[in-house]
Amino acid sequence: MENKSVRIERGQINLIVPTLNAELRYVHPALGPDSYNSVGKQILDRGQKVPTGNLTVPLIHMAYCNESVKDEKEFSDIRNIMEDRWLWVFNRNIWTSQGVYVVQDEEALGRNAPFDIEELEDKLSGGDNELRVRFSQDRKTRFAPKSTYSLGKHTPESLARDGFVIANYDINGAEKLGEVSSEFKYNPKTFGLNIEDGQVPQQRTACLDSGWDFDDGGLGVCGDDWDDYEGGCAFGIEKSEEDTQ
Repeated sequence: MENKSVRIERGQINLIVPTLNAELRYVHPALGPDSYNSVGKQILDRGQKVPTGNLTVPLIHMAYCNESVKDEKEFSDIRNIMEDRWLWVFNRNIWTSQGVYVVQDEEALGRNAPFDIEELEDKLSGGDNELRVRFSQDRKTRFAPKSTYSLGKHTPESLARDGFVIANYDINGAEKLGEVSSEFKYNPKTFGLNIEDGQVPQQRTACLDSGWDFDDGGLGVCGDDWDDYEGGCAFGIEKSEEDTQ
């Protein structure tokens, strides 16, 4: 008879969200509330992926725009986090006098990560230029010139075309956030830094919320967060076979 080791298996709730190319498996409940770095470390220590901008949008879109699951408790939890706290988005935003560089922060380094503008430019060379936003060949580094974005109030339509939003969430993701923002009573708003000529670049982190207005306002798309704020949450994402190869 084969000897088998003693083990315990307990159920894990996964929110499975289909995308164009795959299924994403978000682990419920969210981790947090805690700082960007702490939540990211907890996710990585579990062997999961942190939700970058590209990986955050499918879950948010499902929670607000898919009627078949909109009232399920797990998706209501997402909206409650957005209203009462915020969701960390693991992107680093490096604001300069020329525009904003966005780096997908897969190791959850936050503002501790060193950056060099020349190195970022090297990564962008040879990549694509789409809607005036530059993408590296692996699409993990982006740059939106100042002329492509406007910080502050938007309409759902203008949000979907905004360079800062595209740089953080890609073109399809920005369109989906535009759809999400139309589910709120008030129009969306973006938050970032305006770096003037002669000022040094500033690095911040990203998040999404819906509580920027006292009346539970509209969708807040933020790229100016300090990573030591302790009120944010995030859902880890199970790695696929492709990630482990």
